[in-house]
Amino acid sequence: MSAMLNEGEPVVFWLTQRLSCLLVRALTGHLERSLSQTELIDLGLLLSCRQRDAEWQQESSEPVNFKAASFQILPEKVDMSCSDDSAALLFPMGNGEDAMLQMSLQELRQWLAIMHRQFKSAGWPMGVWPGWFSLAEPGRN
Repeated sequence: MSAMLNEGEPVVFWLTQRLSCLLVRALTGHLERSLSQTELIDLGLLLSCRQRDAEWQQESSEPVNFKAASFQILPEKVDMSCSDDSAALLFPMGNGEDAMLQMSLQELRQWLAIMHRQFKSAGWPMGVWPGWFSLAEPGRN
C-alpha cells in the first residue's frame, strides 16, 4: 500500500496476507456492527447495497508515486480505532511514530473494495470476506 505522509514523502507499507486477513475481518466486522438491527431489512442485503453504493461513488485519485529509495515498512501489527462513523488504522513507522489512515465509513467501504480486488489479483483466499461483500460485486446482486 502506497501512501503520502503529511510532509509529502511517499511511504510503502507491505501488507502480508496474514495481516490483511486480520484487517478485513476487523473492518468488515466494524461495518456490520455500525448498523442497527432491524427486522424489516436483511442486514446482509443492506450492507451489500451500501458497499455497492460506496464503490459507485468512488472517484479516481492520483496514485502515490514512489521510488526504490522511498521509505518502506513491513508492519507486524496495525492498531485500529473505530467510532460510529469512522475507522482509523495506525501503522507503526518504526521511529516511535505512527502513520494514521483515517476513513469515514464510505471511504472504508471504498478502501475495502480496493483490498478485495487486490486479494483476487494476488490469488489469496477469499473465505475471509463476508458473504454480503461478494453480493456487492457487479453482476452479483
